[in-house]
Amino acid sequence: MPPILKCIPLGYLGLLFAHITIFKPFYQLILKPKEYTINEITSNYFTMSDVIQILKRVGAILPNDHFVGTSGLHIDTYINKDMLYLHTRDTSEICKMFAEKYKDQNIEAVVGPAVGGIILSQWTAYHLSEITGKEVLALYTEKDADKNQVFTRGYDKFAKGKRILFVEDLVTTGGSVMKAIKSVEAVGGIVAGVCVMVNKNPTQVNKEHLGVEIDALSVYEVATFEADACPMCKSAVPVNVTVGHGKKFLESKK
Repeated sequence: MPPILKCIPLGYLGLLFAHITIFKPFYQLILKPKEYTINEITSNYFTMSDVIQILKRVGAILPNDHFVGTSGLHIDTYINKDMLYLHTRDTSEICKMFAEKYKDQNIEAVVGPAVGGIILSQWTAYHLSEITGKEVLALYTEKDADKNQVFTRGYDKFAKGKRILFVEDLVTTGGSVMKAIKSVEAVGGIVAGVCVMVNKNPTQVNKEHLGVEIDALSVYEVATFEADACPMCKSAVPVNVTVGHGKKFLESKK
């Protein structure tokens, strides 16, 4: 025993050691804070953010302009998902939200429509595989000559008989989603879930109108207009040709 401890009564020594033992975790926290990994830091960060906040931060939401969407409808706000796909960590985290939402649904494959859906299906399948401890396949559909979403590259045989999660980035009318669902069912796949990153038209894109349960990670309502009833057109607001299908629309008017 060190000489300094011989001067302390045994009873006090017992109390001292008991105190140190009980409060050791607290002292360690104060004297040596936990070192977090980069994955822990980003995970904690993103749990405090939702999809819309992430999209705004990467500059994907473009408000107060005149755009033409994929459906041909005119809109005053455009969500440029391509800005999200530049950022792998943000894309991964959003896809982790898909995975967490369906981790208990025994998903065997994730399907997304080309082009953006390829990225979503890859990352979502990756996170589902990590969470469930089993491999979840990543598949995608492509447009054919009739603009239907179909399986190519032999992917149909990997969808057959499997429980499929269909993921999509944005939805306005639900048309592309319905086409992809039909493709999954046509090859014998089982649609176990349908989820979009952003539902821009929840009053129309829902089970009541489409007959299919369509879930969403977020909702960001965007008013849509037919070209002949578009208030921006009537006010002579120039059509944005940088993003969306504005250029194609203007060319069709020539």
